[in-house]
Amino acid sequence: MKINIRENIEALNQGEMLLRQLSDTAYCKPVDQVFQSTVGTHIRHNLDHYACFLHGLESGCIDYAARKRDSRLEQDRLYAINEIFRLRECLESMSTKQGNTCLQVKADVGASRAGTSIKRELEFLLSHSIHHYALVAIICRLQGIEVEPDFGIAPSTLRHLATQAA
Repeated sequence: MKINIRENIEALNQGEMLLRQLSDTAYCKPVDQVFQSTVGTHIRHNLDHYACFLHGLESGCIDYAARKRDSRLEQDRLYAINEIFRLRECLESMSTKQGNTCLQVKADVGASRAGTSIKRELEFLLSHSIHHYALVAIICRLQGIEVEPDFGIAPSTLRHLATQAA
């Protein structure tokens, strides 16, 4: 579980570093080739999922469909950076002993719920974030903005590539 927390914190750190490099215009600019989405829409989407996860820890049931969809996270880089800071602090305060704690996760359709664990949801959040970061990297590159070469690539893939290069 320690790895899951650390990798999620690192993913949030990567997002923050990118946001600090972008202009406000680049953060909010819709890109035709990526369904008119913006860096901000993908960042907001990721942060919403982390917030739902943390709220679910308190209630015992994670409902990813209950996202707030705060448009300020899409439009205001500094507001998003502050939310990243808040979420990172929450993750840093989590105990590694919680990893196998049983939770429920609400399905998007209907009222059905499934059993899950904190460790499993941290794995989902990391994978989900990396997926959206890959889209963010494309959006940036289409705007002529270069991003770190490993941005949007899963940590497991980076480890695999490192062993292949060795």
